[in-house]
Amino acid sequence: MSHQPISATDLRARLHTGVVEFFFVKKDGSLREVIGTTNLAHIPTSGHPSGDRRSSHKVVPFFDLRKQEWRCMQVTCQAFLRT
Repeated sequence: MSHQPISATDLRARLHTGVVEFFFVKKDGSLREVIGTTNLAHIPTSGHPSGDRRSSHKVVPFFDLRKQEWRCMQVTCQAFLRT
């Protein structure tokens, strides 16, 4: 698997514009593979946010397209784009 490191800021920007394949190292050291987005055009209507709640600056929220649920990654985790 080839990969390219990505910052939380850059990951947020990419998630906003489309679907991103990435993975990150969880606190316990395991890898979490994700195909995710925050772009509502790629999220089923049932998954659209119902309110105007802001997420913490300490996490990167994303809609996991495999699990069909919202998840988040802590900004302190190492994240990598799948290339």
